[in-house]
Parts: sequence; structure tokens; C-alpha cells
Amino acid sequence: MNLTLRNVPHWKGRPHVVLRPMSPFGRYWADPIRLVEAVAHQTESIMFTACRHIPNAKDREYYTEFDDLADVEVRFLSAMVMALGLDEGVVAPYPVSDSFAVEYNGPLHDHDFLRKAGGALQAEIEGMRRFATSPPIVASEGAPFEYHHLPLSLTKLADVFSAVSRDDDLMMRGLHALLKSRMIAMHFELAEEANYPLYVALDALFSLIRRQLIKMGNPNPSSYDAQAFVHHLFDEDQSGMRFFEEFYDDRIMTMHPENRYGIFRHAPISHCDFHSLFETVREVYREIALFSKRASASNNTPD
Repeated sequence: MNLTLRNVPHWKGRPHVVLRPMSPFGRYWADPIRLVEAVAHQTESIMFTACRHIPNAKDREYYTEFDDLADVEVRFLSAMVMALGLDEGVVAPYPVSDSFAVEYNGPLHDHDFLRKAGGALQAEIEGMRRFATSPPIVASEGAPFEYHHLPLSLTKLADVFSAVSRDDDLMMRGLHALLKSRMIAMHFELAEEANYPLYVALDALFSLIRRQLIKMGNPNPSSYDAQAFVHHLFDEDQSGMRFFEEFYDDRIMTMHPENRYGIFRHAPISHCDFHSLFETVREVYREIALFSKRASASNNTPD
């Protein structure tokens, strides 16, 4: 088996397997992850994902330079993040911007493929010229990979991965923002800025829930309806509050330097605010994805 690594942007229009190293800045599952469309693998010094990417033919009438992660990678990395329950800590993948495409049609979990992919990546990494500010890729004695303390439920991760549709642009935008918020939060100096993409993820989540409520017959769901739906997802008592109401004022004061509460030189929030919101948003994303998958399967079932 010969693997030729190519530059991903030149291959975005054709099916390929995208290999992407993970940085020791992140926090990962210790267990190997083997899905049909995506795997996570570690050698002695590097960790990487291999995801089978089939380009989406859907036309997008806009220009962006911020689509480095393929759709399947967003689904896979966010499934890693969401394969946890509330108060079970965090898994926080930290994908680097350097990635490579390979032509390969065999099973991704094949031992020979993973061994040669790891070797090819190692060789590329050793010869790469990277920015001085680029995150590390190779684990060293002083910067090993960090792992989550709980065992992985591969079934749970696979269920979440399959529930996130590659064709759902709204879900993909929200999950991408969720991933980026956790990556930024790994840097203490940027702790305030980690909230910004998290609020984007929250806004996308609100739209996802409103969309689901409209499908269920509510023509104009309110923020109260959205919060009631969240309580329903988790079989909780109804609070009568608006959607994530306890974080509403924080979002306004953080995102709008001048607002009805005043003018603040710095966002008037705390570190624990981010962690509390992140974990809760993560939980709701998982449940709305699974709910949407069940609802879609039910609608497609013949009478």
C-alpha cells in the first residue's frame, strides 16, 4: 500500500480521505475510535483523525476562507465532544490547520493503512515549515497528550455522529462554533474571547429548536417555547423561562460594548460562566440532533 499525501484544498472537489493531526493542546478519549467513515488513531508521537470526505454538491452562494474542516470532520470531532453527559467533564479536540488528502478506498480501521498513514504524516510533519505561533503537533516528554478519565461509549459516539446530518448547514455552523469555542478556551489569555463563538453556537441552537417546533406545528415559536422544548428533551419540570434566560444578560453585555446595562471595558462574566454554558449547550446539541434523527425516521416510516 502506497500512500501519497496531497494538499487538501486542491482536492476539495473530489472524494478522498483527509488526514488531520491533533495538537497536544487538546483533551482526548484514551480509547481508539473506529467508525466506518472516521477513525482517530495515535502513534508514539502523533495523534490524527482519518475521515472519508465526499464533497457536498450543494451550491453555496457565498465566499469563505474559513472552511478548513470538512463536514465529516466537524461531525466526527463534535461527536467526540458530545459523547459525554452533564458534569462528566470535557473532551476537547484541537485539530490543527495542517491536513492532507489521500486516495484510499479500503476500510479506515485497517491496521496497515493506519500504520502507513501515521508514518507518512510523521514524515510530512518533520519537514513542514510552520508559523511560530502554530500549535504543537508532535507530543514530547514535556507536552504529552491529555486524556479524559472516563471510558468511551463508542455506541453513544456513533449514534451522535450519525445523527448530525452533513446537509444541515445550520447544525454544522453551530457545531463548528462550539468546537472553536472550546479550542480558544484552552488558552487562558483568550478566555474572554472563547465566549464569542459559544454565543454563536447558542444562537444557532435557538434557530435549530425553532425550526423543529415549526415542523411540529408551531408557526412562530417564542423563546419561551424553545425553553419549554429543552425541558421536554430532558424530561424536566417546566421553568416558564425564556431560552437560556440565565445567560441572556451576559450575552448582551459581552457582545455589545454599549448596551442598556451600561458600558463595560471588559465583558462582565466569569470563567465558570463559560464552562457552565458550554456544558449545557453541548448537552442540548446532542439531544436535539438525536431527537431530529428520530423524528426524521418516524416521518419516513410507511403508514
